[in-house]
Amino acid sequence: MTLKLHIILAVAVLITLSSCTHNDGDIGHWFGLWHLDSIEINGTPDANYDGNTYFMFQGKVFCIRTVDDANHGYIESFALWQESEDHQSMTLSFVDDQFPPHITPFVPLETVTTFTVISLNHKIMILKHTNSEGITRTYHLTCWE
Repeated sequence: MTLKLHIILAVAVLITLSSCTHNDGDIGHWFGLWHLDSIEINGTPDANYDGNTYFMFQGKVFCIRTVDDANHGYIESFALWQESEDHQSMTLSFVDDQFPPHITPFVPLETVTTFTVISLNHKIMILKHTNSEGITRTYHLTCWE
């Protein structure tokens, strides 16, 4: 994907996200558009991931978007998200027909997916998920401003 397309996508999403608010839009460090920079599987970088996935948070709504380089389109799915009281985990809950079993093979989501929060600030997010087969994926994201 070209840098120009990344920028256009980022601006479009930020305009969309900023058009509605929750408590004046303040949901802490989660808010906004996050680019999934890299993925590790059981500690090894996934060389097949091509950098085309974004996480978006607004209020209690989560969106995952995967951009298709071939036609500059995208697919996305929405869930509700909730941070644990101790801020150590985040859970996505997809509703019925909106569950994306194959939105991206690099982020295999379940109907309810819980991530361990490794790091989160206004620029960097690192999330970890271990599936039922014992495969651990670590997701490194940066906030697009």
